[in-house]
Amino acid sequence: MRPLKKWTGLTLLLLAVCTFQVNTVFAKQDVTLKGTPLTGIIDIDSMLESHLALEKDGTVWTWNGIDQAQRGPKIPGAIAAEIGNIALKADGTVWTWGTNEWGQLGNGMIDKLRTNVSREPAQVKGLKDVVAIASGGSFHVALTKDGKAWVWGNVCLSAMTRSDFTFNESYCRTYDENTDEANAYSPGLIKRSDITAIAASPNNLSIVRSDGSVNRWGNWNNGRMGEDTLPWATKNISLISEMYNDDMGNVFLLRKDGSVGYYEPSSTKPMSGFKAISAAPYNSNYNLALLQNGTVWNNEENGSLIQIKGLSRIVAIEARAPNSGLALDSYGTVWSWGAGKYWSISQGSAPPKTGSEIKPAAVVKSYSIMLNDNFIKLSADPVIINGTTFVPLRDVFQAMGAKVNYDAGKISISKGKTSITLEINKTLTTINGNVRQVSEAPRYIQAKTVVPLRFITEALGARVKWNAANDTILIIS
Repeated sequence: MRPLKKWTGLTLLLLAVCTFQVNTVFAKQDVTLKGTPLTGIIDIDSMLESHLALEKDGTVWTWNGIDQAQRGPKIPGAIAAEIGNIALKADGTVWTWGTNEWGQLGNGMIDKLRTNVSREPAQVKGLKDVVAIASGGSFHVALTKDGKAWVWGNVCLSAMTRSDFTFNESYCRTYDENTDEANAYSPGLIKRSDITAIAASPNNLSIVRSDGSVNRWGNWNNGRMGEDTLPWATKNISLISEMYNDDMGNVFLLRKDGSVGYYEPSSTKPMSGFKAISAAPYNSNYNLALLQNGTVWNNEENGSLIQIKGLSRIVAIEARAPNSGLALDSYGTVWSWGAGKYWSISQGSAPPKTGSEIKPAAVVKSYSIMLNDNFIKLSADPVIINGTTFVPLRDVFQAMGAKVNYDAGKISISKGKTSITLEINKTLTTINGNVRQVSEAPRYIQAKTVVPLRFITEALGARVKWNAANDTILIIS
């Protein structure tokens, strides 16, 4: 009997070890969903590290760097939009929204205090038959079908387009109260005709005329301000793309023959067939050009062109930074590559060659949450972990009228006669003193406290539904 006892004991030990290993190997792993690809897009834009996409239903999506896209305002009928909070509708009207500290809303007023006022999109009065828009952030430009261009906003730029302009540093003081500056708060006519294209950056604006000539206003050559007519070599231009902080006056050009380059034409026969261009901030060695066949190319300052692999059927491009950009394909999907850090070139490291090193990935949009008929602005992206939706602690429940308190990992939420207590990393909770268990505990994600949405929402007397058509969580209270 003794040998049998020893064997039985050894067997139990081995079974225990195997069970431990199985439990370890098959331990629960979090399955996290953070969003879905950004699709159904008809226009994209970038400025420094800020990016925008316009959905075909008029919804504006914005994000910074490589973050997830966040839902913004909806402007039905919009066909183009710019980072500076301006959109163009198919009917030729222009709409602006957001803050107004530079008069960029174009409504004849300015916000004296730099407050982050959230405004719904409103039509810019006096503009009609607009066919193109451009934005420098603090000012906007609109091109009408009769070949005229209108500018408003930052007087430092808008005043320069007046025929009687002479440089005066007072123009660059945001709140200097004078008659001339007041004119910048509503669209003013640029004194040129036969304009076919417009472009803008935070400190420059440009126009292209039907004869292929270019006029520019802004800062270049160590801070000189005013108008600059580009050299004779820039004739026959069809499009221009401004670079941010272009102190040396450099600019990326698309010629009428479909070739791309800078001031001076290439000494050899240039590659042609390009239809769109985009200049990266600060860097003349990383500018994107879109070929008629939907492929994307990097144009270096020496004139060499390198195809960016992994991109096809592209209809729009945005250069973000060295080795970093956005592209929109014909299916409406937005693709991104690189870190999008525009200042990275100032850190002394040359950007790697493009082409084989780039691996574009689809931009991801965040899940949205709607309370009754209104979207809730969240301080962090919702995530779905193991089938449970987590949201930032305060945003949703305060919008529902609940009181929220957090103290050393302990959470209390109350509304009317309902009181809920939870604790970080613990699945036991109480509702009006009754202990309940939730499938997923509150937790920290990227220094944010997030809590399970459905459990708390339903405990507060509301219903939760999932709208798969637009990746939206509906709360009905």
